[in-house]
Amino acid sequence: MIEVYDSREGYCRKLGHYVEFKYCRGANNNIPCYKIMDCWFERLPIENFMQQHYSASSINKIFTPPAPKIASILDIIDRVKRSMA
Repeated sequence: MIEVYDSREGYCRKLGHYVEFKYCRGANNNIPCYKIMDCWFERLPIENFMQQHYSASSINKIFTPPAPKIASILDIIDRVKRSMA
């Protein structure tokens, strides 16, 4: 059952405050936060949880860090420039 730990609370290193596990599990359009292992490894058997509920390819996608903010900003600027040309 994927909801087994949902009511547990832990400190979110990304947000800087406490959140329930269900937030971490679905933080990115029902995809776990890429920091889920970092934040929960001391409190839950998180590695087993991830292996039980997500495929290997999903896990690889989850743990691919997001692009830096500056890369996103530059991409937006480039798209705007191309649309104006």
